[in-house]
Formats: sequence, structure tokens, C-alpha cells
Amino acid sequence: MLNFHKKLLVLLVLIVLLSGCRSGPRPAQEEPTPTPIPTPIVPEKPTYVVQRGEVLRKLEFTARVAPVQEAELFFRTNGYVRAVFVEKGDAVRQGDLLAELEMAELERSLAKARLDLQTAQLQLSQAEQEQQDAQAKAKLKLQTAQANLAAAQASQAHGLAKARLDLAIKRLQLQKGQDEDLTPRKTQAEADLERARIALQQAQAAYDEIAWRGDVGATPQAAALQQATLDFQRAQATYDLAVQDIEAHRYELEILKQQVALAELEVQRLQETGTDPQLQQAVALAQLELEALQRGVDPQLQQTVAAAQLAVDRFEAQVAESRLVAPFDGEVVSISAYPGRAAEAYKAACIVADLGALEVSAELSGEQMRELTEGQAVALVPVDYPGQGLTGTIRQLPYPYGGGGSTEALEQADRSTRMSVDFAGLAPEMTMEMGDLVKVTIVLERKDDVLWLPPAAIRTFGGRKFVIVQEGAKQRRLDVTLGIESKERVEIEAGLEEGQTVLGQ
Repeated sequence: MLNFHKKLLVLLVLIVLLSGCRSGPRPAQEEPTPTPIPTPIVPEKPTYVVQRGEVLRKLEFTARVAPVQEAELFFRTNGYVRAVFVEKGDAVRQGDLLAELEMAELERSLAKARLDLQTAQLQLSQAEQEQQDAQAKAKLKLQTAQANLAAAQASQAHGLAKARLDLAIKRLQLQKGQDEDLTPRKTQAEADLERARIALQQAQAAYDEIAWRGDVGATPQAAALQQATLDFQRAQATYDLAVQDIEAHRYELEILKQQVALAELEVQRLQETGTDPQLQQAVALAQLELEALQRGVDPQLQQTVAAAQLAVDRFEAQVAESRLVAPFDGEVVSISAYPGRAAEAYKAACIVADLGALEVSAELSGEQMRELTEGQAVALVPVDYPGQGLTGTIRQLPYPYGGGGSTEALEQADRSTRMSVDFAGLAPEMTMEMGDLVKVTIVLERKDDVLWLPPAAIRTFGGRKFVIVQEGAKQRRLDVTLGIESKERVEIEAGLEEGQTVLGQ
């Protein structure tokens, strides 16, 4: 309104100036006639009626049709393009080589690194074979030493058992000898000898009485004397034998005691001696040798192989950084690499897409993506077919707003919001191709049966929200509490009633 008044004043001044120029110089006695200023027309302010209905908070943006699988390929190092193997529109298979940079020196370095790796692996393999052979020999040596020790231990155990058995026998023999008493035999022999002596004396006396006879030798007395003499000699011999047996028994007991003592010493010796320490030492040394071999080959050889492998991996990675390889089956939709031209690292040189499956892609701000969730419903209208509506869902939001790209390298992460669309809803004559634009609408919040006004009816001053209510010829200012807002409608949570008339701005 202020601009309108300013324009009107400027117009009036120009009219006065132009009028003065046409009339020429005036006589001094004439008074100028003032130009009347027209009364400005004050436009009527719009009015709105508080209504009840549905209020939606929506997010609207433009997106493009894109393949579900689409990859921008780039070299990861600066250089000059050596060869390009595809053209735009070519079909490619996963793993196909699309283009590569000049890398003759790098390829020579890779070949040398691979040769170094083969040499290191061969040396390690030979060392491992030698170690396995030595380990087998050490195992056999240990087994032999263990067998010798086991045999010696078995022999020692056998000898100890035999010595203990011999000691037990000797102790039994000694006990038996100690339990045997020969004194009664001697007493019996002594008594028999005494009786034989008396009988001999009696026979001698009887013989002496008839010794004068010439036929004395044929007399019973002579025969009795002879028999008595024999009996005495026999009794004497029996007695002597009994005495000798007693003496011999005493010696035998002493011998048995010595034998028991010797057997005890033998048992003690075998118990204290044990097996040959040299055999035990041989087993321990063989065990240590085997354990040393089981620890593997020289770690330096393994480190050499590892270092050579790292060198090969590093050069192979550099070669891979100098090549473009198809990540999946698809079609080359763009190629900006040409033989002999310089290529900038991480700048898109080729785009491969699978045109058999399409969706919708959009680049949204972080503030917009914070309002969205994967799986949320969307409504779409193709720009080329404004009357054709489509439906879909948010398939993927970029990290950290969704699951997309969280495990990928930062330079490869897809920062776009991807939406699956049901293109079957299109009429048969309508087709959607990669790059076509669509308008997307996403309902973020919906409320039914609530009071609402257009945004133009709401006034703001000092953070205060209020409206001007028209009540007949009077106007009244009322504070309001707002709910969800859109471009068309604002929810009135408190402060107004349905049917009230509100002045616009």
C-alpha cells in the first residue's frame, strides 16, 4: 500500500512539471492554480472464515527417474588415459574392463613384486618342507628314546619285583629255620645212647662171666654183646648227628639272616636307583628338539613373504585405481574418458546403469531428510504427464538418515534419496525414461477434523501469533495457538471457533 502512494505522488509531480513547461513564462501578477490531488482508493482487505477440515504438512520437491543400479565410475589417481574399451550405449558385464590409465612403470613394478613374492614363497616352502622332515625325524627320535626309557623302567620294575619276591622267600626261610627246634632230637639221641651204653655194659658183663669157655664165641652172650655193641655204636652215631644238626642249623640260620639282609639291600638299591638318568635325559632332549621344530620355520621367512605380499597388494591396488571396471551388468550411459587425455582423480569418467529397473532419485537437504523414514509412502506426478499420478515408497535414505552408504567408502557413498515407484500405473502410451522429472509429494503429518485458516490470515509480531477477528462493524485482536502448517492451511489449536471471520493482511 505504501508503494502505491509513493508512485501516485511521483506521477502528480511529473504532471505539474510538464504543465509548467508547456505554458511558458507567466506574468508576475498571475497566481498559479493548484493541481488537485486525487483521493487514493483504499483496497478492501480479504476476509477468511475459520473452517473445520483436514490439515496436511507436506514436503514437495522435484526428482528424476534413475536406475535402481547406477554407478559413477572414476579413477582414483591422476593420469593420462591409455585406452577406452567401451562407448556410450554399450552393454557391459560385471568385471569388464572399461578404461585404463597409462601405467607402464606401475606394471613393471607389479611384475617385479610378484616375482619377489614367488621367490619368498618358494624359500618359505622349502624351509617348511625341511622343517617337516626334521620334525618327523625328531618324532621318531623321541619315540625311540621313550621306548628305551619304557623298557628300562619295565626292566627296573621287574628287577625290583624279583628282589622283593626273593626277600620275601628269604624271610620265610629264616622264619622257618627260627621256628625249627632240634633240641628234642638231641635229647632223644642222648637218651638212646645212654640206654645203649647200659645195654652194652650188661652184655659185656654177661660175656665176661663165660669168657673162659672155649666156645664162648658161639654163646648167646657173645651174640648179645655183639648186638649191644652195634646198638651202642648206632646210638652214638645218632647222637653225634643230632649234635651236628644243631650246630649246622645254627650256621644255616646265620646264613639265612645274611641272605635276608642282602635281599633287603638289593630292594633298597633298586628303589633308590630307579631308571638310568641318561635315558630320561635322552627323552627330555628329544622332546625339546621336537617342540622347537613344532614352533615352525624361521619367522623372518614368513615376514619376507608377508612383506612381498603387501608390495604386490599395494601395486595391484594402484593398478585397480588406474582402471575402470563394470561393477554389475548394465549399459554405459555416459563416458568422458578419451585416450591420450588427462584424467582427474575422483572425477566421474563413466556412468554404468542397469536400465532394466528404474526408480526415482532426489538430492535433498539434511533438514528435509530428517523428516523422512525409509518405507514412507510418496505420491509422484510426472512432469511430462501432469494428470498422471503414481505411488511409491522411500527405499533408501543416505547415511546417517537411513541405511544407505553406512558401510561404503565416503567417496562411493550414495548421497541421494531413493524411491521405489509403481510405474505400472502409467497408461500404455506413457513411458518414463532415465532423467525424466517427477514432482514428489510426501505427507509428513495429517490431522482430520481440525480448525484451520490460510497462512495469510495469521499475523506475527514479537514472536506473538494473532489474528484480527471481524465482529460486525468491530474488529478484535485475538492470540492463537498454531499446530501443523502447510502452504494452504494452518491448524488453529486454540483461540478461535469455527465460523468466525478473520481479516487478512
